[in-house]
Amino acid sequence: MKTITIQVSRFDPAVDTEPHLEKYAIQVNEGARVLHALHAVRDEHDPTLAYRYCCGSGQCGSCAVRVDGKPVLACMEEARDGMTVEPLALPVLKDLTVDLEPVIAKIARICPAPDAALPAREEIEAIKPLRDCIECLCCVSACPALQVTDFAGPTVLRQEMRLALDPRDSGDRITDAIAKGLFYCTTCKRCVEVCPKKIDTPGKAIEKLREIANRRGLTLPRHQEVAQLVQETGRSVERTQPTFLEQVPEVIEPDGPVRGEVGFFVGCMFNGRVPQTALDAMEVMKRN
Repeated sequence: MKTITIQVSRFDPAVDTEPHLEKYAIQVNEGARVLHALHAVRDEHDPTLAYRYCCGSGQCGSCAVRVDGKPVLACMEEARDGMTVEPLALPVLKDLTVDLEPVIAKIARICPAPDAALPAREEIEAIKPLRDCIECLCCVSACPALQVTDFAGPTVLRQEMRLALDPRDSGDRITDAIAKGLFYCTTCKRCVEVCPKKIDTPGKAIEKLREIANRRGLTLPRHQEVAQLVQETGRSVERTQPTFLEQVPEVIEPDGPVRGEVGFFVGCMFNGRVPQTALDAMEVMKRN
């Protein structure tokens, strides 16, 4: 046994206006998980501590919390001295329990197609990577887009793609996905980093849904403008001024004595869209 000190977020809506941290010194075994630490707080200090758990083996998703700001499963994350345990970034009901219902309600259910055939083996294989979700909502807690837009969340879009791949489903999953914020995702992959099952939702679901939406002409107006520009001009950025390479010679001499040769790779952004930045960089190199 060893003694560790942890901080736990506490919030009782009956008496508190906002959550606050409380510190606890507890006894745990070597290798104890965060869930064991919460049990110790409950048993040794305060039996009113509210938190969810069930299987204790990383399969149900019930015990998801944030440890030092990162969403994790409490039953799988090792407890450490000085850690801070907080609820997921969702509406808090009490202490570490949060309201899951608004997100769960957005997760689509299958719309059975009449006389649908069973999925073929290749269809089953395509669905498999999206089937492992345990609805812990770690991804929803971590998603930066969800915090500032109407994005429904990574796992909601994961389910839309899972059903889109299933021949037994009759729903229009592309229009559903667009309504749930398909184009709000920035593909930062923060959801993949915190997912206990390592589901690549951006790559396996969101980008695939966007691909289908594009084929159906359901992308956003700005996307369609860019696509038209590429078709008409071969450029994704409209030409509004001379490019950087059109404004400078192939070899640029320094203001002082030559001390060496430097290759400057311009790239399409500096060359076509912000040539002034490249010109400024040339001035700095000429003088130094």
